[in-house]
Amino acid sequence: MNVADRPKHSAYSPSLANLRSLLAIRAIALLGQAGVLAYVLLVSRTTQSLWGMAASLVLLAVITVASLWWSTTARDIGNRTFFAQLMVDVVGWSALMYYSGGADNPFISYYIVPLVVAAAVLPWRYTWLVAAASVAAYSLLLYFRVPFPLFSPHAAMGHQQGSVHSLGMWFNFLFSAGLITYFVVRMAAVLREQEADEMRRREDRLRHDQILAVASLAAGTAHELGTPLGTMTLLAEELQQDRSLGQQAREDIALMQQQLLQCRNILAELSNTAEVSAAGTRQQRQADRLARSCVEHWAARRPRVSCQLRVIGQGPVPRVAYDQTLPQALENLLNNAADTGAEQVEVTVDWNADTVSIGVRDNGPGAPGDVLAGMSATAPPVSAAGPGANAAGRTHGGLGIGLLLARATAERHGGHVRLENPADGGCLATLTMPAEPAGG
Repeated sequence: MNVADRPKHSAYSPSLANLRSLLAIRAIALLGQAGVLAYVLLVSRTTQSLWGMAASLVLLAVITVASLWWSTTARDIGNRTFFAQLMVDVVGWSALMYYSGGADNPFISYYIVPLVVAAAVLPWRYTWLVAAASVAAYSLLLYFRVPFPLFSPHAAMGHQQGSVHSLGMWFNFLFSAGLITYFVVRMAAVLREQEADEMRRREDRLRHDQILAVASLAAGTAHELGTPLGTMTLLAEELQQDRSLGQQAREDIALMQQQLLQCRNILAELSNTAEVSAAGTRQQRQADRLARSCVEHWAARRPRVSCQLRVIGQGPVPRVAYDQTLPQALENLLNNAADTGAEQVEVTVDWNADTVSIGVRDNGPGAPGDVLAGMSATAPPVSAAGPGANAAGRTHGGLGIGLLLARATAERHGGHVRLENPADGGCLATLTMPAEPAGG
């Protein structure tokens, strides 16, 4: 099954539930025709000219039962499969109508049913095919049919094939088919779009809730870490004043004090970021300077990984409006690149009139397929919790929560994150942001 024909999980797209509903409608219609056949047999007590109708009924019934049995074992269906079932309705009903009076049979209006169903659940091109097949079948049945005694009152009143009455019924069907095909297809498209919008909003809310949960956990952790860090800082100061310690011990304590100070600065920066983000305050900075600042800050903490910054944009450098979560998102991408085991990371800054792109590329093994699928534009939000997310993070060097936060931050700033594996190896993560007018 190709991508275009892949089933989409929607009330307004092909599904096993919709197929079973179609089969139920077909079965009810067949029961109606079976009742007509039984009535004719009971009244006329003859089987003359009824074999064709009976054979058509049996064949359609067998196809319906077989399709119902198949639907119990199938996992899902696509547009083409559903379209084939609708064409079975059109072709099978045409055979049944041919042996039971053609266009004189009042059940001829059943052609509207597959047309309505197609308009509701299939793309427009399939719907127009069903409409064309239905109109063609109706047109042929005006002139090619086996007379059926029960449905020949017009013949007794002097009406012949192609009479004004029959043509009027045909024009009415043609008009109804055109209206249904055009307007129901449009309404179904609107409903699909509304459903897709609601799904996107639901995913955004889910992603926001996940980010809020992570932020709350980070804030609580920062608060709890403040006390032990303060205690360790006091102990380090007391140890530094101990005259009995040797020179090597004093150097180790000095290093420990530096690391503790860095931890306190990180916690203070985290608290300041939370306050600034809550206030909605954003600053502007030139894209190359922002990237350079983030890279230098990150490289100081990951000295074992070589990082190269290249500015490839042409013309005046545009500015980027951001809060303090955006540099952290870029550092998450850098951490992901380094955590793959890559020895070298390359950062490129490019721009055009509307956007700024910051690419982070490593020379590692590349991102797994499930991670690439999870970062696609139409994918649901990556879960920040649960066994799957944890397993992905452990197996692929943390390619879970870091990407989730980077993606959410970019989208909150009006941008996006794209992840891909270049043909010549490695992984490329591109953070794209709206560009402010250049200057300053």
